[in-house]
Amino acid sequence: MAAIVTVPVFGGLRNFVFGKYAIAKASLIAEILLIVSYFLYKKGKCGYAKLVLLASVGLLLLSVVYQDIPFMYMWLAIFPALSFILFPSDTALFLSVFFGLIVFIVDYLIHRRGTGELYFLQEMLIFYVFMVAGGFLYAKVMERQQFLLKWLTSKDELTGAVSRTRFLENLEKEIPRARRYDVPLSFVMFDLDNFREINKNLGFETGNSFLKQVVKAVERNIRNADVIVRWGDDEFIVFAPHTDIYGAIKLAEKLKGVIDKVFAKIGGKITVSMGVTSLKENDTPDEVLRRLDEALYLAKNRGGNRIESLE
Repeated sequence: MAAIVTVPVFGGLRNFVFGKYAIAKASLIAEILLIVSYFLYKKGKCGYAKLVLLASVGLLLLSVVYQDIPFMYMWLAIFPALSFILFPSDTALFLSVFFGLIVFIVDYLIHRRGTGELYFLQEMLIFYVFMVAGGFLYAKVMERQQFLLKWLTSKDELTGAVSRTRFLENLEKEIPRARRYDVPLSFVMFDLDNFREINKNLGFETGNSFLKQVVKAVERNIRNADVIVRWGDDEFIVFAPHTDIYGAIKLAEKLKGVIDKVFAKIGGKITVSMGVTSLKENDTPDEVLRRLDEALYLAKNRGGNRIESLE
């Protein structure tokens, strides 16, 4: 929006007044491209909007080269800077190098600079290369940091299960995808009955150790497509795509046997309660999770150490 307002004034009118007609004309075309970019953005076509926005900036910069105003060549640095803001580092690098080649080819073909002006072109080339290289390195560092942050927030620190936050983000995408391709989605929520006894009698360190063992045991007994999520302290969800309610109940029975074996090692009264449900046609994430929680509550309310399902 800021560019749409300022380009006609500072790019069009100002340059027209001072006789820089090539820049003034390019500003009018750039204004049209900016408006197109804005409407593409409003329609959710962000990739196209970014490309059109970058094209408008490139057109303005090329008009500076065509008009041959050497002291304004410093504005060429805007193109790589904007590219690395809008696009992933590799794409931005390609666009910046491609634009740089166009600029120097246009400058050479139009102005045919003599040997006295080659020093100026060399300086501009060095400046542009450093801008591109610096932008690329900075973008790579930022992408790496974002990747590490995403990884850290996607895993539960103690057990290695997927975090609740990450699961909810993915669920927002998986439900529409399941409807689009007409595939079932099922969920198994389990809670460890009387788990506080371990923490009380054996200590939190032992309790944490058993939570890790439970997660590892579950991971060994589910498919690669299935995901185990740490939902609460001793509460977990197994997300099972391409599984209907009957398959989910069988999965719950299998996992209950696996978890029972883990707690048989301590010979205590620790058992597991499970709730099972599947995605309905018009379910939202909140609705399917609420029903899943109700199924687990039903199992706990009926004495625990059992499996209940709600369709």
